Amino acid sequence: MRFLLLIIAFFLFSPVNNTQAGYQLGGEVEKKVKKIKEKLTLDDLNYPMLFNNNIYDFITVAIYGTAAPGSGVIIAQKANDYYVLTANHVVGKVMKGDEIEVQTLDGEYHTAKLLEYDEKIDGALIKFTSNKRYYKAFIHPEVVPVTGMTILTEGYALASKEAKSGSLRRSMGPIVTVIEDNKDGYDLFYDAATNVGMSGGGVYSDLQQTKVKGEGWIYSDSHPCYGFSTPVLVGIHGRAESYRAGGKSGASMGLSVHTLLARFGKSLVNEGVTSLPDERETLIWKDGCPLYPMVKKNALGE
Repeated sequence: MRFLLLIIAFFLFSPVNNTQAGYQLGGEVEKKVKKIKEKLTLDDLNYPMLFNNNIYDFITVAIYGTAAPGSGVIIAQKANDYYVLTANHVVGKVMKGDEIEVQTLDGEYHTAKLLEYDEKIDGALIKFTSNKRYYKAFIHPEVVPVTGMTILTEGYALASKEAKSGSLRRSMGPIVTVIEDNKDGYDLFYDAATNVGMSGGGVYSDLQQTKVKGEGWIYSDSHPCYGFSTPVLVGIHGRAESYRAGGKSGASMGLSVHTLLARFGKSLVNEGVTSLPDERETLIWKDGCPLYPMVKKNALGE
């Protein structure tokens, strides 16, 4: 009976399918964010996993450059150096003496360095140094954004007329179209509400929407981590779409992570980052998988 309930819960909520395949590379604002432990706990994982957990929070950072504050995603690590993808308009025009600050989920501020940006696409690569342990996003080389794919985007929205303080927000919706070689590199258009400050944040999907099979689903249903899923970073959020005559279409625009890695991959290689980890090598899997059996047990009231 318990097994039947688990199967029903799975089909109702549809957790992620992931796989093992490393990615080879060639003004004053409110800055306070909530503090959460760097180590995943039961409170940070919910069942089912798909788009229903706080894993996204750990890999999202707030960025304070010379432009308006925005967000970013940690994608790689080499020794004590962490590498972050963000939107170019978040970083702004960085001159000699200008500083970029990155704030991680634990509330720590880190001085960051701009490694590379591109004037043709709205993307930038920065890095910061810390001896603390931070999570990185999982990127799969075979997962590409396609029309109809459900995505989740997350970032640090700024305060507005209606919202008196900024907050870490997320929203969901389908990809409505994919346009290659589009202006500013915006090849993704998705129906997910975004706010000022979320620019540079991650756009995530799940492997169950692809033909790729994830680590959590290659085991039999008797495996303790059967059903565990790792979110997949598929893009970086940029802006909301607008019309020449004025007004917003309601869609949001982003850049495929493959577009960004094709542009900034050489810089990562020069930094000594020649590949990104397989799913089972990520900290999300290593820390989350052992906790998952307890999460399932608690969710099913066993």
